[in-house]
Amino acid sequence: MSDIIPTAPEPRPLPFRRPADYYSAPLSEVRPIFPRWVPFGCGAASLVAVLVLFAGGAVAGSGKGGALFATLFGAMGDEIKGMFAKDVTAPQKTAFDAEMKTLRANLAGGKVSIDQLQPLLQGIRDASMDNSVSGAEAERLTRAARDVNERVKK
Repeated sequence: MSDIIPTAPEPRPLPFRRPADYYSAPLSEVRPIFPRWVPFGCGAASLVAVLVLFAGGAVAGSGKGGALFATLFGAMGDEIKGMFAKDVTAPQKTAFDAEMKTLRANLAGGKVSIDQLQPLLQGIRDASMDNSVSGAEAERLTRAARDVNERVKK
């Protein structure tokens, strides 16, 4: 008999580089994971995003953002109309629509400040917490919108 001990077969090379191989290889053999432009591209994109947010805040705070707020309140009004319960009557819906339309016009004209909108925003938050707006809640929202509209300087 032969005294030759069988050796283990040669391991197959892996189709990917293991992290241990990557970190133990000399720097001359290490290929970067990402291209060199990636950090610069992501940094530039984040800088642009910050500048856009800053500019949007400046426009909204200067009173020239009325059209933006009018659009926002138009969307809120549409969402609230979709949450009306069955006990909301047609006259209540009509009154709410009329007040929101007037409010959007006042916002677009820059006649309403953010401070004046706070009671209405709180009412919208409270009424929409359960994804349903009852007749009483619709009345409160209409009254809050009417209060904002009445405070507008004519």
